[in-house]
Amino acid sequence: MTMTLSTDLENRARTLSAQFGAGIRKRRTVARMTQDELALATGVGRRFLIDLEAGKPSCRLGLSLLVAEALGLSLIDLLGKAPAHVPPADDLPPPSS
Repeated sequence: MTMTLSTDLENRARTLSAQFGAGIRKRRTVARMTQDELALATGVGRRFLIDLEAGKPSCRLGLSLLVAEALGLSLIDLLGKAPAHVPPADDLPPPSS
């Protein structure tokens, strides 16, 4: 069961990462910016942008959000909708050791 859950989470992460990256690429091209120009404007490397736009799930979140912000995008813009339900912190299970 743990293997299935892990696989499902990884699949969801890949899907969201691909959606996020596609949104970044679309906004960058609409803005008529090259990856080099966006990298210079945000202080990230071109290789990072290539990975981000390709939907690499392991791209650093903080840098990814910085790039989105520089393009005037929010997470809602990139992912299309707000989560249906975000549990309060008290409802979350404790971290496993």
